[in-house]
Amino acid sequence: MGRDSLAKDLTLEEFARFRDFIHQQSGIYLEESKLDSLRISLVTRATRLEFSAFDEYYALLVRDHKEFSELMNLVTINETSFFRFPQQFAALKDRVLPEIMSAKPETNRDFRVWSAGCSTGEEPYSIAMTLLDAGIEGLGWRAQVLGTDVSTRALAVGQKGVYGQRAMLNVPKQTIARHFELVDDKYRVGEQARRLVDFGYHNLVKEPYPLSLMGNWDVIFCRNVTIYFRLDSTRRVVSNFFNSLNEGGYLFIGHSETLTSISDQFEPIEVGGVFLYRKTRTKKRFVISTPRSEYHAAPVTSAMTTPERSRRRHAVTRSQPVAEASEPSGTEMLGQARHSLAEGHPERVLDLVGQVLARDPNNAEAYLLAAYVHADIADHEQALEACHHALSINPLLPVARYILGIIYQRQGDTVRAISELKKTMYIDADFALAHLNLANIYKTQRKWDQAAREYENALRALYRSPEGAWTEFLGGFKADLLAKTCERSLVECRKAMGAA
Repeated sequence: MGRDSLAKDLTLEEFARFRDFIHQQSGIYLEESKLDSLRISLVTRATRLEFSAFDEYYALLVRDHKEFSELMNLVTINETSFFRFPQQFAALKDRVLPEIMSAKPETNRDFRVWSAGCSTGEEPYSIAMTLLDAGIEGLGWRAQVLGTDVSTRALAVGQKGVYGQRAMLNVPKQTIARHFELVDDKYRVGEQARRLVDFGYHNLVKEPYPLSLMGNWDVIFCRNVTIYFRLDSTRRVVSNFFNSLNEGGYLFIGHSETLTSISDQFEPIEVGGVFLYRKTRTKKRFVISTPRSEYHAAPVTSAMTTPERSRRRHAVTRSQPVAEASEPSGTEMLGQARHSLAEGHPERVLDLVGQVLARDPNNAEAYLLAAYVHADIADHEQALEACHHALSINPLLPVARYILGIIYQRQGDTVRAISELKKTMYIDADFALAHLNLANIYKTQRKWDQAAREYENALRALYRSPEGAWTEFLGGFKADLLAKTCERSLVECRKAMGAA
């Protein structure tokens, strides 16, 4: 069967099969009106691979992630331009940026923006240019803009940073003069803006999100992306955005989109006719629970014997009901908990963890999962307690030490943060993120030589152990993005050392 046979219309059954798989893997839901465009994409890929039937291509698709990425390059629409809906960029410059900068402590001079669903890169570059025009670097701040997308082809365009006339429709002449270079009738983004922007693959629905353990975001742009998602997926994505933002951080969505009936976690703010969404309250706490038994006070380790700890309102249950033969094992339940964590359901994770601990109160892995979830939703008190419980069972857990270090770092206790990060590295010398966060602390303290050494150590650890335990804290991002961050910071430290 050749191309002519494949070019027939998809049956509704075949369309539903591919549509449901694409939805499961990416969150993008194709209505029946997209049947013909999907057929064209399928025919393009299947004939290129010399398949004679859609069933053969489907069999490859479900087992080959690279091929799924190739199909998504055809399915996703990458139509965008620079400074699309300029009022939002004006709001970023005139309201959001000054507000967030003024609220940060003197020790924190980082401003981080995530462009989620960035397509071919015009949006993250527009953000970078807006930050530069606001004078953020001249005031001694470090700006970082991250663009992510599910289309590897679109990301490749963004990394190249060269665009045609059509992308420049909304760009004023003075902006073109400041931030672009004309190269063979095309426009190349200038070095200053390119330096602020990194790109990486990220699936908003399937992947975990950038955790608070990696450092939260000040602003997230996700414009006209979730319109392709079903309502349940959109709600989960928006909830994950809330968790990923700093307190006081802002979410930018498409000017025709709204969070009504999707989320009540954000405070809507109107700025010059533009509605933005601000994170102003702490997310509801989730506690480890076991509905089958009553709560009992948990024994406190020596590392936690303070009056403050003894007044904890929540404690991990220690009841141990006899498990029925039909119930899943503790190992199976922890597997389910990890799956729920990846799917963005913290309540489910903590419920499963509580059930495991009710059977086995000395399960360190369960405590680590609890610590991971509590830290991710900025419930530092519960996260610290869970870490200490895990370490009372096994003091040689690098992940527990790392979570402690990051929490202390977030709380501004750099002495204890440095101590725990060093302990992490003593246990696991290739825990790259421990080196990176220690380097960031030294950089903030202007200890350039120590910071440079730790950035170098982080890079060495990345190359030696690219799939180590630390990778679970990457929030779905690839290690090469972390390497770029280390390399850029290392250059900054070396320049500062030379100027000193």
